[in-house]
Amino acid sequence: MQPSRLFLFLQQPTVRRGIFFLYVALITALSLVSGHDLPSVKLFRHADKVIHMCMYAGFTFLLLWGWPRLFRGSRQWLPLFVVMFWGLSMEILQDLGHYGRSFELFDLVANVLGFFPGWLAWHLIHWWRPGKG
Repeated sequence: MQPSRLFLFLQQPTVRRGIFFLYVALITALSLVSGHDLPSVKLFRHADKVIHMCMYAGFTFLLLWGWPRLFRGSRQWLPLFVVMFWGLSMEILQDLGHYGRSFELFDLVANVLGFFPGWLAWHLIHWWRPGKG
């Protein structure tokens, strides 16, 4: 059975990296949009923290997907520092930007905790499909 065209397209490093950068642009836009422009839906208490975790789990997964050979061995934890840096930067910019948003320590914690499910998902996929880089 031949791989689909989409599968082959997604195997190209430039495509993977482009998807990562588009995702980063999306996270940045969502982080810096005015708080008044965001919907106020209360699913459950601290649902926004779960959303932060999911966004940064995707960030981590796509970072590892875009540069699979770079983050091997002792460098596999480097994306954690990238997530920490980006999450902290977004929180600081929210506080400085007068977007109706402010720095929230628990948002930053949720961002950083999002690293772990993204990292785990990446490694589970590689355990399940070894050598698919």
